Amino acid sequence: MLDRPRVPFVPIAIALTVIAALALAWKMYGGIESARSAAARRVLAQRSEIRLSLRIDHTTGKIAREEYRIADLDGLSTAEYRVLGRSGTLVRVQAPARKTKEYGSDVAFLFGKVVQDGIWELGNRPPRGDTSKRYTVYVYQLVEGKAGSRTYSFTDPHYWATTGGHQYHLTLDKNKPLPDLVKMQSTTLVEPRYGAIVADFEGFGSPAFRKAIAAQRARMEKRT
Repeated sequence: MLDRPRVPFVPIAIALTVIAALALAWKMYGGIESARSAAARRVLAQRSEIRLSLRIDHTTGKIAREEYRIADLDGLSTAEYRVLGRSGTLVRVQAPARKTKEYGSDVAFLFGKVVQDGIWELGNRPPRGDTSKRYTVYVYQLVEGKAGSRTYSFTDPHYWATTGGHQYHLTLDKNKPLPDLVKMQSTTLVEPRYGAIVADFEGFGSPAFRKAIAAQRARMEKRT
């Protein structure tokens, strides 16, 4: 009578132990990784927007208004320059729309630059210096379901960067005489960041985009 072959017990036990360990690990960590993956997909699916604009209103000359409109909407970057003549002629210069994931984001770089230069912190200033141009800045951002925006205007960035005027602080006390306004200390309101913001907009884009803007501006200035 032939003996039946014996199946080695130890390799089977090891295999069963490994399978049990893998099943336990999947149960413990599979759910966590699945939750992380779902959270990542939700973040990618959320809308994101950056909108920036600079409008320059001219009170004299053949150009009535210039405007830069720059945006990044869900990864699609767009840029446009508009120049409006005093006669009503409107000319647009548009940069090709670009997917930021494919080419990198010039708009994101510009946004980081204007944030660094104080676009969220600056505010309205009264007409000072050369008042033939008034600059209006607009910024809007939507990220992770939260949105914020800011709009303000000013004239002559060079004036605010070099002169700025003065601000006096006056505190009245009925028990003390009025302060001597001639000797009273003041705070200088010099603020170079207005000029930096304007330069950021005017320097945005490829050389071809900026060259096209300069050409259309020059043509508008020559129109009769």
